[in-house]
Amino acid sequence: MAESVLAVMQRRQIEITIGELLLTSDHYMRLEITERLRHLISHADPTMDLHQLSEIAREELQELELLPDM
Repeated sequence: MAESVLAVMQRRQIEITIGELLLTSDHYMRLEITERLRHLISHADPTMDLHQLSEIAREELQELELLPDM
């Protein structure tokens, strides 16, 4: 099934949020960003192909236990 335009935008938003996570060292900011990622993933369009995330993004999400092993 092809990704919808919404799914592409949401995937891009997840990538940007992971970038924010990687740029901060503040514990409380990291918690807030992790919660935002959890929310984005849980409400993502079902057509989103998580395999199209960058390798760094997939690794970070797996480290946070927000994605199953791919």
